[in-house]
Amino acid sequence: MAGTRRKRLEQPREVVLQAAMSAIAEHGLAQLTMAGLGKRIGISGGHVAYYFGSKEQLLVETLRWSEQGFAERRRALLGATEVPRAERLAGYIDLYLPDERADPRWTLWLEVWTRSLADPDVLAASVEIEGPWIADLRAMIEPHPDPDGYVLRLHALLDGLATRIVIGAPGPSRAEMVRQATGFAVREAGVEPGAEPGDDPGADARTNHTDR
Repeated sequence: MAGTRRKRLEQPREVVLQAAMSAIAEHGLAQLTMAGLGKRIGISGGHVAYYFGSKEQLLVETLRWSEQGFAERRRALLGATEVPRAERLAGYIDLYLPDERADPRWTLWLEVWTRSLADPDVLAASVEIEGPWIADLRAMIEPHPDPDGYVLRLHALLDGLATRIVIGAPGPSRAEMVRQATGFAVREAGVEPGAEPGDDPGADARTNHTDR
């Protein structure tokens, strides 16, 4: 019995974070408690608190952990220099937006943003977690005469669309939102009006390229 208990107490943080993400996907945030999460993986709620200190910190660290896989996929887009830049921007937008209503990652983002109103540490953490998205987007549009303005405008658009998707607001489909956001993104990046979203903003310097 003691050996089993010791093994349970040695659960790595990643197991707790994976369990938290799974619990959010299944039941939303309302039922996510330290005690419930501990029960889910066979440890005490106190031991979960030992790892994270507070529910706010648990949410922040779960969000940070969930973003790691997206970082790898963003870097793949960034490194695919043989792909037209507009197509990479479309991939970035598709990656950024939630997949569907109650998407667990974006449910977390909304909760972290809400809690940041009363907690400067949560706000600082959310800014830090978002930072790699901004850095990779800036690199993707380089050179651009106003990269800060570009990122601000595109992320404001995407955050608004993401909120509509994750809460299930009626309106255009996700695919239509991706299409509209892509059109905006490539125009802002320098595509001539009327060009296809798949065209490369740097195509004028090469041969003509049309979307697949």
